[in-house]
Amino acid sequence: MGARRVGSASPIVLAAGVAGIALGVRSLGLIHGFELWVDEMLYADLGASAGRSEMPRLADGPFFLHPPGFFLIEGAVIEVLGLETGDSMALVYDLRWLTAILGALTVALAFLLIRRIAGTAPAVWAAAVLAVEPFVLRNNSRVFLETSACLFVIAGLLVLIDHLSRPEPGRWVRRLLGAGVLAGYGVMTKDVLVVFAVLPVLLAVVWRHTLRVREAAVFLLGSALPYTVYLSVLWPTGYLGNWIEAKQGGFARLSGEPQITGFNAPNAPSLVGRLIEEAQQYATSYVLLAVCPVVGLLVAFSRHPGRRLVGLAAIVMGMLGLFLAAFGTFEEQFGYPIMLASIMAVAVAAIELVGRWSVLRRPATALMSVFLAAAVVMGLRLELSDDNGFLQYDTWAAERLPAGARVGVTNDTSARAFGLDPRYGAWSTAPLLHEHGAQYVLTMSQPIEQGYAMARPDLLAWLERHAAVQFRDRGETNGETVLWFIDRETLEEGAADGVGGPPPEELDAGTGGEHTSGGDDDGP
Repeated sequence: MGARRVGSASPIVLAAGVAGIALGVRSLGLIHGFELWVDEMLYADLGASAGRSEMPRLADGPFFLHPPGFFLIEGAVIEVLGLETGDSMALVYDLRWLTAILGALTVALAFLLIRRIAGTAPAVWAAAVLAVEPFVLRNNSRVFLETSACLFVIAGLLVLIDHLSRPEPGRWVRRLLGAGVLAGYGVMTKDVLVVFAVLPVLLAVVWRHTLRVREAAVFLLGSALPYTVYLSVLWPTGYLGNWIEAKQGGFARLSGEPQITGFNAPNAPSLVGRLIEEAQQYATSYVLLAVCPVVGLLVAFSRHPGRRLVGLAAIVMGMLGLFLAAFGTFEEQFGYPIMLASIMAVAVAAIELVGRWSVLRRPATALMSVFLAAAVVMGLRLELSDDNGFLQYDTWAAERLPAGARVGVTNDTSARAFGLDPRYGAWSTAPLLHEHGAQYVLTMSQPIEQGYAMARPDLLAWLERHAAVQFRDRGETNGETVLWFIDRETLEEGAADGVGGPPPEELDAGTGGEHTSGGDDDGP
């Protein structure tokens, strides 16, 4: 009787409950469970500039690598709530609540979408997995573009699928135009999501007559409107040439030429090695990424047009993931939309299989239950863990770092986080530390050891032998975050010996290259 009451409840009420639960899960570790990334501070600063009614910009000028969809939302929130924008790190932690809310709304929309085409039980399963899946939480808990972009794409697909399930002859043009605008705003947040928003609709025209040509045409017209408005603003302001140049570089990097960030970049950690290393924490995520195109193919043969559209979306996103992993710039953030497509397709695939072969009902129910339980364990473990070395250090430094201290920082995140404090500088070798009178140096072991920092591993080894630890914190993302103190005589000797080597070519402030996932220059 309880299940029957849930199934008969208002969809909006159910979706609101789903969103509330998802937000509650995300709130558990939002501040202490997810280490600060340089990308987050860049995106927060871009949102702050949009809030000042400027073209989204950084210190070196207007920013065109990514379109402004998310930055406009950030800017509106900053202005409405009156958030302080002078400290990029503090602003990130404020804006994480925005991405957590957007992520929770995405869970609710996915619930409504699956409920429309497959019923309440698979919708509840999909929403539950999305609420706790560790890889999804990892994205929704940081100020990244993909969370907001996917929210709008899912919203557009929901309206389109609702049309396929309940066509209304007198309103179909307005509905499909609105669906396209929603999906198009997602593309205006992250260009590469055109694959998620548009390609399934194009395929739906030729695949088993899932969509009529005129339906697809109206949707595609709507999807082009947000970006068209954006380009129409760039044209008279003279920025269109800058936009073209940024997109050319972005698409080249996305396709894998050149390989600067991501797992296929030179000297990057092995993708297979990284998967093995983190399987205990993200096993469910890897399963979903692997099965995405397979379950998509199964669902694409459904008799239900809405289900076929979900299957086509999973196929194209799964194939995009395979291409990026094999040849392109495969970076962590690209996995998020693939995860969404996969979870929705798995939920529908289970119903399809049981509908064709009823003998599979019990095995499918057991398997889905075990998978959900595993996701719950992994997700809650992630949310309840501590991975906030930068925040811990910032709190310690505010109380205990001497006012006259000079501190060398060794990666892009710390350089940006503490860049406004005159005590800090990007001094990542003993000669540079000595030249600037810096006896303190802040290191993150994992980025340095993996070659994603300004400092080289030999500096870290030298510090371990000759410097005194003032602060230490350990987390999943950065390994050991340590503040070292070097006495003057030792620093002079290290400078004379050239410890740390010649200063490595500093990473561009927008690459976020100290992380294995890459960062801001991750393609369109």
